[in-house]
Amino acid sequence: MQQHIELRHLRYFWVLAHELHFGRAADTIGISQAPYSQQIKQLEDRLGTRLFERTTRRVSLTESGIRFLEYCETILKTLEEGVSHARAASSEEGGRLRVGAIQIAASYILPQALRRFRERYPAVIVEIFGVTTGVQLRMLEAGDLDVALVRPASIPGSFVAEVICEEGLCAVIHEDHPLCQKSELKLADLHQQPMVLFSDKVGTDYSNALRAAFRRHAVSPNIVGEFSDTIGGLCLVASGLGIAVLPEASRSSAYPGVVYRPIEVPDVTPKLIMVQPDRDASRKTDDFGAIVREIGATTHGWRMT
Repeated sequence: MQQHIELRHLRYFWVLAHELHFGRAADTIGISQAPYSQQIKQLEDRLGTRLFERTTRRVSLTESGIRFLEYCETILKTLEEGVSHARAASSEEGGRLRVGAIQIAASYILPQALRRFRERYPAVIVEIFGVTTGVQLRMLEAGDLDVALVRPASIPGSFVAEVICEEGLCAVIHEDHPLCQKSELKLADLHQQPMVLFSDKVGTDYSNALRAAFRRHAVSPNIVGEFSDTIGGLCLVASGLGIAVLPEASRSSAYPGVVYRPIEVPDVTPKLIMVQPDRDASRKTDDFGAIVREIGATTHGWRMT
């Protein structure tokens, strides 16, 4: 029957490799020298090689011992880390935090929030899902997210939602378009202009309010394209297809040939909201939410000047 190397063998070997003295090593482990020496001899027998040279005056590592020590230290360190993470995962100091975020949150809110959160919970594994509002809400319903940072939408009653901050709007225009000559745009400037809009399938309050504002003010843009997220809208503008009206956080994404101009659209104010399941959350989730609220309260929105 094959004789296996046990964890105690590795610990005994590691101590002796550093002490290079059987008496001191045995004292460190907390056993007498005779059984300690027997354990080292048993390890060598099972490996089929000598790990130590022994004389009456000194103990030293053999070449095999030097090589084995490298692997032994890796194994013991990995085991220690595994024990630490396993214990942390069973407590409020560990585990996972799953956060969904649209672009504004990923660009401005999340970097600050995660930095503060990591100071309090260094053992927590944070997962970020950069997906649209609709996808985040479905993930929340499926139990795949702890916190969602989204645009206002039709929020199921099983969730709790709160406004984190508000933004201004900007017109995103290709640099060759004549409207680039203006320093600021009015809604009427978009009448019969080629435009790309958030798809009405996205279902956020912001995208629906923008379409309603066009109708209310008798502005009829020429809709030539639709998109489901901010990056898609910027891509269409950069291609020269049309103009987009986006939250000002879109300025954080640099696209060649794209310029931004302030525009005021009455009764349309993009908001960032935080959504969580309507149930008792873990302490780390509550603390993350508190951090996001604090950052949102000091943001004062993003307004072009």
